[in-house]
Amino acid sequence: MLLTALGAFFGAVLSLLVSIGIEYLKKPRLELLAEGPPVDVTYTNHPAANARFVRVRVRNRAMPRLLRWLGRSAAYQCIGYVQFHHLDNGAPVFSKSMPIRWSGSAEPVMLHVLADGSAAQVFDPVRYDAAFRRDCFPGSEEIADVAAKFDNDEECYGWSNETYLPGKGWRNQDYRLPKGRYLVRVTIRSSGENISRVFQLENSVGRQHFRLLEASAAERARLEAAG
Repeated sequence: MLLTALGAFFGAVLSLLVSIGIEYLKKPRLELLAEGPPVDVTYTNHPAANARFVRVRVRNRAMPRLLRWLGRSAAYQCIGYVQFHHLDNGAPVFSKSMPIRWSGSAEPVMLHVLADGSAAQVFDPVRYDAAFRRDCFPGSEEIADVAAKFDNDEECYGWSNETYLPGKGWRNQDYRLPKGRYLVRVTIRSSGENISRVFQLENSVGRQHFRLLEASAAERARLEAAG
């Protein structure tokens, strides 16, 4: 009788541990990588004629081949933010972090045809709100904006959905970064996974060489020491 009870107990414990292990394996596994090369765009009738955008890739890793039958869970409702820091001491450049803009989101402005037949851009708050969240499915990746540099400007600007707010323009002074190099911490949060990674933003050069790099171990340690 006792052996039967013990067998049932250990069987239940083993079953519970297996279930917990499977759920752990199925959790989203996000990783952050600098996108390369940066994206160069030419415009007409816009605030800039030439722009270069630096971005990060947010990937939900696929399940290992032998365990693929289990199925990896999606990372739902991913949101994030970017924090810019001085390279020399790791101190924050701005008093607030910049909300992530998912690059695949629609711009929160729409063309509206006026009574005289001309067109005007109208801010769309629904699109604005939608651009802050994104689902990331296993084996796929999403792109998030970090910063942009225009024409012959020495400074660059953090690029987010706030850039499209009325009166901001593309050169959003809230996230203006003078010529130099910076540390950038990108953080992504979802219902099932959180991840953070540090990059180096190279803005001591012209637009053609403006880029986002992987931070060194010393640079990451400096940022951690700064708190």
